[in-house]
Amino acid sequence: MKKLLVPIFIVFLTIGYIYQQNPMVTGEAIVHSVELMQNPSEEWVGSISPMDLNELKGLPPDNVKTILNTREGLWYKLLNRKQWEVTIKFKGNEPTVVFDATTGKLIDLYGPLN
Repeated sequence: MKKLLVPIFIVFLTIGYIYQQNPMVTGEAIVHSVELMQNPSEEWVGSISPMDLNELKGLPPDNVKTILNTREGLWYKLLNRKQWEVTIKFKGNEPTVVFDATTGKLIDLYGPLN
């Protein structure tokens, strides 16, 4: 019986640790979304052309919209996983970058990109 309790205890501790991980704060999310648009990963290269950071200089705060949501799916809800949706309006473009709030992994990219 004791041999069974130890693995169960370890699983609960692991889930508890994952559950309480803090997501990125708003400022970090905005910076990370710009980094993702500047240097998209290989799987997203065809979806967006790399951005020049100079295009965003002097951008008013009203042009940036951030939303922190719970990720869809039972597993993500059990683990309290969040996702950031960051929309940046600039030069007639309005891309929205969706990424995991804890790991920063790109989930989706949509909106007028060019």
